[in-house]
This record gives sequence, structure tokens and C-alpha cells, in this order.
Amino acid sequence: MDPFFATENLDDPDAINGMALRRAHHALFRQYAEDGEEFLGSADHDIEMARLRTTTGLPLNEVKSGVYCYMTLKCLPHLKQLQDETARLDLSRLKAIDRAMSMLGNNVDQDIYDLIDDMLMKLFTPTKQNQELPGAHTITHRLNKFIGDIDSSIAHDKRKRKSRESAAPGQCDLDFHPGGTHGTSGMTLTADHATMAMIKEFILEAAKTEDITPVEAVVKLITGEITPPASVTIFAYAPMHEDGTADESASAFIPGFGHTTAAGTEMVHGAGSTIVDLRPARDHTVAGYVPPPSVRAYVQGRDGTCIFPGCDHPAWKCQLDHRIPYEEGGQTTAANLFSLCQHHHNLKTDKRGMYVPDPVTGDIVWLFEDGTYALVDPEGLFARHTTAEEPRWKCTLDDIQRLKRDRERFFAKGHAILDAYDIDRDYETCVAALLDLEREYRLEFPFYPEAN
Repeated sequence: MDPFFATENLDDPDAINGMALRRAHHALFRQYAEDGEEFLGSADHDIEMARLRTTTGLPLNEVKSGVYCYMTLKCLPHLKQLQDETARLDLSRLKAIDRAMSMLGNNVDQDIYDLIDDMLMKLFTPTKQNQELPGAHTITHRLNKFIGDIDSSIAHDKRKRKSRESAAPGQCDLDFHPGGTHGTSGMTLTADHATMAMIKEFILEAAKTEDITPVEAVVKLITGEITPPASVTIFAYAPMHEDGTADESASAFIPGFGHTTAAGTEMVHGAGSTIVDLRPARDHTVAGYVPPPSVRAYVQGRDGTCIFPGCDHPAWKCQLDHRIPYEEGGQTTAANLFSLCQHHHNLKTDKRGMYVPDPVTGDIVWLFEDGTYALVDPEGLFARHTTAEEPRWKCTLDDIQRLKRDRERFFAKGHAILDAYDIDRDYETCVAALLDLEREYRLEFPFYPEAN
């Protein structure tokens, strides 16, 4: 008798039922692994996910996993053929392959994919009768080692990464520093973005209520001299489904802090959170000068930073400029409001420069008094998805796969840098490398080491 995996034992009714389940999933998702005219990579991501969730009744996360995993199979022709013939791999195993391969990022040579394809074919070819099919853990371990040997910049200790990313919501690290030569000591509080944002708002609200400085508020709150506010509000940007509900599986962005990890995301979507759909704010116009909070939040998320060329002052600390002045008939609407820091707002007010947004591309053209110009490509959370050519938040399946691969590669590189720091303890080199990584990927790495 030929070798076979236990999951394909034709004498076992449970194995037969499992095969039927895998074949059903394969029949549903195999279209996303196909090229040619029927390839669905350019389909609208949100609409496609909503359609699949509605027609199959499967949970959204399972639908996403199926689509992403089968899109990755396009890069592995031999494994794809094996899956077409046998439906041997369930979604958990395909997901392990997808996540590990995402560390390679985009623009990968097919030769690299071919090496991985050959390795996986050997892994999923039985050599004994009733052999156990390798599970997700084995797949992850083998692929991480294999890919790490190919690209050392992303090779990192998975156990250390899990430890760094495993903080539960509200869990913090507190460290007290011994006194120095100037008679002072210190403490460092480290927490996920959501917890730290909440702590900051409690401090600022207490300072405002008591009419004291934030530093004084910290001391008085900790020592019990004053009572903390009953509640505070923090604002976070989170993607939404087409039906207006928040995507609780996706990372949220907290202004001034960054994107949440799993712990912070859970807090953002926890009890007491209020969801405000910002899509209507794009076209909302008010009669007065001051924009409502929803329009302000939309503009800040669209711009990301001050829109002056080269300025990285966060939009959430900027002023909102009426491009066409309000007193000259300019409307208080997102299309006429842009984020400018105080310095560059003054430059525009002094007429040393003016800007014109391109409604098609989203670019902003600055024209200066000396006859020169500069082109700005906004880096906001959804700038590229609110133009005439890319309306609102539309993303294709290909867009999401590219973003997912970039993000996974970014974090793999970041943890590899931290692993090196654990060995050489060179703090300055580690921080410089992480900052370079953030600039390259335009993402924020949330696990900086503490200073020696």
C-alpha cells in the first residue's frame, strides 16, 4: 500500500468527513489562487468580504483567512496543484504558510518562491502509511527557519517575539531608576498604546480640573492628594465594515501613540467605546467657522501630518486651515480644510506660499512667491482612498495582501533588531536601526528597548 497521511485514511469515517470539509473550503476559495481573466485580486476588498460572509455564513476572520491563504498559493505552483488534486491542507495550515511567507514582503523573486515550494512539497508528501500530517506549529517552525536562512534581516526568535507582543490589555511594566548625581531618581511606565493614551488623558484632565501642571497632576494622583476624573475620552481610528460596524480584528490608530497591538485593539473595542462613521464627514459642510469633531477627525486622518513639504508635525497637533479663507467665502468642509502647524500656517497667512490640492490624485501642490513649487504626497491614514479615482476607503484584495506582507516583514525585521540588541546591548545602534526601519515602512514599531 502506498504511503498516506492519517487525514486521508479511507477506512476512517472521521477522516473521510474531514476530507469533505477541506474540499468544500477548497471549492469556495480556490478561485483566489487563479490567474487569468477570472483573477479576483482587483476586486473591492470590503465588498468581496461582505459578499462571502453573507453567502457562506462563515465568520469574517475565516473568510479573510481563506482568501489571503489561497492568494498566496499563486506563488507556489506545485503546492497549488497538490491542493487542487487533494485538498490536503486545511485553512489553519494554509494560514501558517501565508503568515510565514508574508515576512518576505513584496517584490520577491520567483526563484525564492520556488525554493519554498519545493520544501513544502517534501513536507506534505507522505513517506509512511497513516502518517500524521504536519500541523501549523511545525509548518511555522520549518518555514521561519528556511526563510530566515534566505534573508537574515528577518530571522528572529519567535518565543521572544511572542513574549514582547503578549501583554494583556491594561498590563504595564513599571521600573524605578536609582538616584543620580543630582539628587534625582526616576521611574518608567511602559504599556500598550491604548492604556498609555488613557493614562495621558486622565493626567491632562486632572491637571485642567485642578489648574496645575501635568507633572504636578502625576505626583498628586499617585500620592492620593487629588481624585482622578470619573472618566476620560480617547479617540482612535479603526476600519469599518460596509455595514458600518467596526472591524474588531484590525489594528486601530491612536493619534500621538500609533497602531495598537492585539492588547490595545481589544481595549479600543471594549465596553464604553462609541463608533462614529467618518465617511459622511468627507462631504459635510457647516455654516460656521469651527468644524464639528467628525470633520476635524476626518481631515486629521486624511492628512496625517502638516501638509507643508517635509514637515512631519502630527496633524493632531496642527491647526485646521481654511484654504480659501472663510471671510472670502471659503466653506467649512473637508475639501477646504487642511492641517498646518503654527509655523507653516503663518507662512501661508503671510502669502509666502499657497497650496492647491489635486482632487484626482490627492497630491498637494505648493506654489511659492519665488516662482518655484513643491509636490506633497499626503501620508494620512486614508488619504489615498478619498480621491476621485480611489473613492473613500476602497482597497482591492491585492492592496490588502501587499499591506499585510509589508507589515509582517516590518515586524519581523524589528524583532530581529531587538534580538541583536539582546546580545550586544548596543542601545544607540538598536534605536537607530528601528528608526530607519520605521522611516522605510512608514509604520511604528511599538517594542523599543529601555535605555541602559
